[in-house]
Amino acid sequence: MKKLAICVTAIAASAAFLAGAAQAETTYRFGGGPSGGAWHPATSAGTQLLNQELKGKYNFLYTPSAGSVANVRRVGLGEYATAWGHIGQIYQSWNGVGLFEKDGANKNFRVVARVRAQSQIFAVLADSPIKSFSDMKGKVVNLLSRGSGSSVNCVNVFKALGMLEQIDARYLGFAASARALGDRQVDVFCSAGVPFVIPALTQLSISKPVRYVGLTEEEQKKVTSAFRFYSPVTIPPLKEVKGVDQPARSIAYDVWWIVHKQMSDDAVYDMLKVIASPKGMEQLTKAATYWKDLGGSFDALVEHKILVHPAAARYWKERGVKVPETIVKGF
Repeated sequence: MKKLAICVTAIAASAAFLAGAAQAETTYRFGGGPSGGAWHPATSAGTQLLNQELKGKYNFLYTPSAGSVANVRRVGLGEYATAWGHIGQIYQSWNGVGLFEKDGANKNFRVVARVRAQSQIFAVLADSPIKSFSDMKGKVVNLLSRGSGSSVNCVNVFKALGMLEQIDARYLGFAASARALGDRQVDVFCSAGVPFVIPALTQLSISKPVRYVGLTEEEQKKVTSAFRFYSPVTIPPLKEVKGVDQPARSIAYDVWWIVHKQMSDDAVYDMLKVIASPKGMEQLTKAATYWKDLGGSFDALVEHKILVHPAAARYWKERGVKVPETIVKGF
């Protein structure tokens, strides 16, 4: 009986140790993106790598989301520990303006990396009579699901051109809108480009070639003047998207990686050390090429006075990146 008691005690102690270890593993929710978009597979792959390399220390829980607006709002509220967001939504949340006016200014998050630049795509079927934005008046234009940053950018362009009330707007998701374009249920597909393509549209073009519609120089200036976080860009002809054989003027904007203040300094540093290392980047870009431009170039944030997390600044400085000290600040 004595031996049995010792055995039971040992088992109990072992169970208690394992329970303690499990409790010590901090869980952080990583906001993703909608189905059919580029963020969903990219951030899902990133979460898997983090759990693989940091098992026992942290647990990252991937959570699909509606996109940039939802990500920035939920990180700001602490519902997500980390996520990606467009500069437009980050700027608006930081200052409590635009879509975030009712929320009020929220500075409970910090930037940890620049993910990459994106552009905005306006596509039609290759045989469509629509050749310009003026041709879109009275047409069915899909502006993507409300709550996504892509949708906000679509709306902003038509607002700046004074055309939002002149189109028949729809708000379908990436995959649904690509199908609707192919079935001629919508005339125009508007979406973010990564940097110039989006999976759902690229796939459609294999069977039904598409064409990108560009802004005129004057229209481009109207949009970039109305929204200062956009910059002008010209999308080049694309081999991977069948039918896109001519350049098209559009707008560009940055995607940033942000974290809520609930995430510890060590977790932020360790997260970047896994993802942004040469080994991590090599592995991730094989799964989702969206990761290939990730870096610590924060100069664009100086004008907007949006802050960088100190642990992220430390990591990037160790990598030889010059981080502006004026925008590095904790909570």
